[in-house]
Formats: sequence, structure tokens, C-alpha cells
Amino acid sequence: MRPIHYASVSGGKDSLYMLRLILTKQDKYPLDMVVHFELEIDWDWSKKVIDEMERICQQIGLKFVRIKPRKTWEEIYNKYGFPNARARWCNNIYKLDCKKQLNEWIKSQNCRPVAYIGFCADETDRFKYEIGNWDKQDCCYPLAEEGIEEKDILEWAKNQDLLKDYYKYFKRQGCTGCPMATMKEWAYLYQKEPDRFEYYMQKIRETEIMIKNKGRSWQFKNIGVDEFERRIKDKWIKKLENEQLIE
Repeated sequence: MRPIHYASVSGGKDSLYMLRLILTKQDKYPLDMVVHFELEIDWDWSKKVIDEMERICQQIGLKFVRIKPRKTWEEIYNKYGFPNARARWCNNIYKLDCKKQLNEWIKSQNCRPVAYIGFCADETDRFKYEIGNWDKQDCCYPLAEEGIEEKDILEWAKNQDLLKDYYKYFKRQGCTGCPMATMKEWAYLYQKEPDRFEYYMQKIRETEIMIKNKGRSWQFKNIGVDEFERRIKDKWIKKLENEQLIE
């Protein structure tokens, strides 16, 4: 079947760098379209990065596709409660529904997908395939193919207007409200998007009560939402602000 080559972009530093790389090496990396899985839980700053990617694609006549999950984050939350490290429905039920929709469409075109994914040369533990020969694979890692390491892109990101305010303090971008996020990342969310932070606190609080009413015990981050929120507002936001003052 004919391959459809697409760049999978999240709005983070690696996907933006990868897209710019691919566009300079079209002979090596043929590209039919750029795809973004558009989630309600994306950072506000990363939405601006996606808008910039779409603008770049429009300028050169390249198809840019945004795919949303068929169920909202809150619809799934109402069934399962707030996601946690053992039940990350935010990924396998919510986000990956976008990929399922994409693959269904590609199959309907009697084609097969080949995704360009922004894994770097020093992230081999994340690879599905080895680099070098990807003619029959369903994904490829252009950054790794070109020998580009994550530290190189991180330094580049610190000097990009759309990226620097985040990557001065963090190496990687996840979704807001990620159950795997660090205290510092939660503090950054509280600082930059306080309404969203308070929304998540309420949802976590509801989940703790729901689980307790079922006769089970669960505390967010093993300390409970009230203590977690107190630490963010009393300790971690101050640590973040002190780090920002040094810049």
C-alpha cells in the first residue's frame, strides 16, 4: 500500500525542531501532512506553537490537520475519576483516540501510515524501531536519523520566543494536569494558568471522595489533595519564583 507520511507534532520543542528539519530535507523525508492531536489539556503556550506550525504549513501549501478526541476530558473523567500513575486513561483512552481516528482514515484511503516522531538520538529507550532503514516501518525518527540529541534542542528552545519561558525551567513538555508531573510543573501551572490549576484541584478532590465512598483509599501523590495544594502554594511557587528571579 502507498504510504502517507505525516509529522506528528505536540507543540513542544522537539516537534517544532523536527518539522523545521523535515521541511529542509524533503528529498529524504517526504511529507504529505502535519498532524496535531488537539487536547483540552494542552498548555496555553503550546497552543501558540501549534498555531505557528499551522501558519508555516499554510505558507507552503502543506496540509495541517487537527484531530480531537471523540470524548472530552471531562466525559471520561466522569466515568473514571482523575487519572493517576496506574490508570492513565488520559493517554490510552483520551489522547490515543486521536491516533485511532487518523489510522482509520488512512486505512480508508487504502494507504498505510508512516509517522515522523520527534525522538532524539539519545532517546533510544523510546524507539519502536532501530534507525537507519525505515522503508517498511510505520514510524521514523528524523532527529535521531540526523544524530541530534535532546540537549541540543533544549539549548535551541531556550532562545526561541515561543518556547523559552517554559524550557528555561523544564526539559520536556507534558500535558497540563499530568499525574506524572513534578511539583515544579504544577507550580508553573498555578502561576501561568491558575483557573486551570484550581479546576484540577477540584477534580482531584472529587476523586478522593468518590474512591473513599467506595470503601477504598487513595491519596493524590500519596499525600492527599489538600496537602498537595498547600505545598504548591506555600513552597513550590516560591521556589519557582526565586529561580525566575535569577534569570
